[in-house]
Amino acid sequence: MNLNPKQEEAKNKINWPLLIIAGAGSWKTATLTARVEYMISEKNIIPESILMVTFTNKAAGEMKERVAKVLNTNAPRSLFASRNFPSVGTFHSIWIFMLKTFLSPTHPQIDEEYKNYYWEICEHLNLRKDFLIYDESDKSSVLRSIIKDDLQFDIKEFPPRQIAFYISNAKNALVNATQYEKEVDSQIKEVVWKVYLKYEERLKQNNAMDFDDILTKALSLLKIPKVLEYFQNKWKYLMIDEYQDTNTSQYEIVRLLALKYKNLAVVGDDSQSIYSWRWADMRNIINFRKDYPDALIVKLEQNYRSTKTIINWANAVIKNNTSWIKKELWTDNVEWEKIIYIEAPDDKLEAKIICDIIKEKTSPQPSPLRGEGVYSDNVVLYRTNAQSRKIEEALMIANIPYRVIWGQKFYDRKEIKDLLSYLRSIFNIDDIVSAKRIINTPTRKIWAKSIETLDTYRENFWLNYFQIIENAEEIEELKPAAKKAILAFWQIYKKLVESSNKLVVTDLIKLILKEINYFEYLTEGLSQEEKDAKQDNIDELINVASEYNGMEPRESLSTFLEEVALITDMDKKDERQDYVTLMTIHTSKWLEYNRVFLTGLEESIFPSFRSVSDAQALEEERRLLYVAMTRAKQELFISRASERFNFWDYVRNPVSRFFKEIPKEYLEDYEITFKTPNPFSGAFWWNNNDFWVGFWERNVSIKKPKTINNVSDFARWDKVSHPKFGWWLIIKLDWELAEIAFAWKGIKKMNIKIAPVRKV
Repeated sequence: MNLNPKQEEAKNKINWPLLIIAGAGSWKTATLTARVEYMISEKNIIPESILMVTFTNKAAGEMKERVAKVLNTNAPRSLFASRNFPSVGTFHSIWIFMLKTFLSPTHPQIDEEYKNYYWEICEHLNLRKDFLIYDESDKSSVLRSIIKDDLQFDIKEFPPRQIAFYISNAKNALVNATQYEKEVDSQIKEVVWKVYLKYEERLKQNNAMDFDDILTKALSLLKIPKVLEYFQNKWKYLMIDEYQDTNTSQYEIVRLLALKYKNLAVVGDDSQSIYSWRWADMRNIINFRKDYPDALIVKLEQNYRSTKTIINWANAVIKNNTSWIKKELWTDNVEWEKIIYIEAPDDKLEAKIICDIIKEKTSPQPSPLRGEGVYSDNVVLYRTNAQSRKIEEALMIANIPYRVIWGQKFYDRKEIKDLLSYLRSIFNIDDIVSAKRIINTPTRKIWAKSIETLDTYRENFWLNYFQIIENAEEIEELKPAAKKAILAFWQIYKKLVESSNKLVVTDLIKLILKEINYFEYLTEGLSQEEKDAKQDNIDELINVASEYNGMEPRESLSTFLEEVALITDMDKKDERQDYVTLMTIHTSKWLEYNRVFLTGLEESIFPSFRSVSDAQALEEERRLLYVAMTRAKQELFISRASERFNFWDYVRNPVSRFFKEIPKEYLEDYEITFKTPNPFSGAFWWNNNDFWVGFWERNVSIKKPKTINNVSDFARWDKVSHPKFGWWLIIKLDWELAEIAFAWKGIKKMNIKIAPVRKV
């Protein structure tokens, strides 16, 4: 690939700090890859001395493959196997690598001098080798137990998710459980402090950490001078992608690693900073020049993705922000079509119109601009997940294949959680959360009272769960039947642990299934279709695990569990080749599509109602719009509904303030046709033949429908029509607020002044 002059400038600046402002679609990954090739082939820099960090597994994988291609070698499967290859990974995977390096006293990469620090580091981090990473579900389970059982607080008054948010907020601000006492200024924070203290004790007992701990413990590790020196000498050249999304601990870790040699290149775009709710701090990129006064700043402003129309609109919108690094995207791509604006009477019709357009645009006939017109050209973006339901319904009715990208749904399924809990317990004997999940799965008649007894012994004697289970025969409080069941479980567990030293993770999963007759337990009473679905899920887990079969058995298990803990829905493979994608705008970052539908451009939706009174939050909403716009390569559709079903009622939101910032020369209105009712085409009798309704088809073209009714024109018992609900009567009218009884939809409350109704 031939680099443009700005990309060349970024590639050639190797020593000393560098800030690359990479606009949307500016081929930053290609620039970084070329930079690595230049460093190794032209500057003779040792590959292992280069560290490249990004945010997602997908981005890290792509970066590794590109670097491997230009270096004419194979990408290593593990960071520990990065011989003659740069260290490439996500923030979390790199920091886990750092922790495992110094929590493995016999690791070959560590010199004898450093091995002496092992016990000091374990004590410093409250962590030992073979630690586990708790996902959000595990974390919630532990917190629930602490809140309800240990501290005996009302779980409804202090739900685990709320407490988890406060604890995450504290950890990301680098405030530990002891320090949090100073933050207590309310009842909720006092509860959080008490739970936080217990939670940290529980993590230490279980030799576990959560996602936030990965960063905070890595930072703590680097506070040990000898350890910091080791990693500074190991990685003399640092490249950090998506720097605008770094939080406090990530920023501090990067600062420490770069402190000695200052060969730090950060890449990002402040205009795409959309994760403040994940504690990302845009000031890290804005203030880079303050941290490194001699830094070179290179702006990559040429866009290779989108049409001129889309780029011009994106520039026009983002300029309304006050906090941003000035830049002007431009492109040599064609002008092409205008942005299409859809203003539908309601959200159901909004969804149907989108489906109609997708059907129309998807054709087997090839096009020089649109390719083959496949479904996968299309993505539907929305501000919140709740908006997807109507779109999903419309796609199903239209028989259009689709996939919703939302959370870690696959890994939340019972069969997957059960099997992963077995693997975690096999890997880490101290993992009490997983042990509690599997001890009676499948059902072994080990009931709550028996588990409570085991818990008492564990707390009183400071033993791990399986040490107590192994000696269940000596526990007098257990009944003979419970002892027998627990010891039978111990025999299975012991066999599985022994097998984990010989079997790779796929074979270990199969052994688990066989030893516990899991599938029979799982599918008892299910239909064949449901059984097939469960089997498919288990097969897919085995398929995912098969990627780690080339490793040593315990390493295979360890690496698999780490990757599963870090994985997101965007990292999972999908065998279907052609489908429409649905996702939130936040999820769409790093992606691009030929055709983008941006829905719900209304006040209180986009921008969110939580943002309208906060200037900083409103600017982030505008950056979110900028991200959504720049996902589109060729065609962009934006839509809103005049009426939307929300919280069990229909509401009318004004058009988004962002719409007013769009230069009208870039827009074209979409003409809508729909059916209107006719009182003379059918019969529906009510109140002694007083009223009858029916429907006819009449194509009505509308553009930007604006409904402003004169309230004085309406009275109780007037017959009115509505484009969605049909015909019926006003049964109550209190100035603007009307209650209208519709034939098939029941009574609806509407503001008669702005509702799309008319007298008949």
